Amino acid sequence: MEKGNPKSSAMPILADLVAMYVITGLLLVVLAALLGRVEMSDAAVSIGIIATYIVSCFAGGFLIGKKKKVKKYLWGLCVGAFYFVVLLLGNLAVNRGLDGQLVHMLTTAVLCILSGMAGGMLS
Repeated sequence: MEKGNPKSSAMPILADLVAMYVITGLLLVVLAALLGRVEMSDAAVSIGIIATYIVSCFAGGFLIGKKKKVKKYLWGLCVGAFYFVVLLLGNLAVNRGLDGQLVHMLTTAVLCILSGMAGGMLS
């Protein structure tokens, strides 16, 4: 970790989070286009959304690992966790609570954190 300016650690994480959400947006647009063209079951849509989370967090972990070069798995884990926290806060703001989605949210947290860590490890 760099010493000195505290922003030096925060800026790559913020840049990677923005990149992760751009990737998420693009993948969700592709999924929506597929949904418009092909009759997809609810299970297929759920799998597509989960795959979007995994790909986005893996890419974010990979990018931060390339930037940081040390403890890449830990940086990837952190980026995946931050990605999930933003998702959680958005969900709480829109739904005004979890409404029985605790198991789904925990599963999503594990997927985001582990895929971010895997991206960091493979960078």
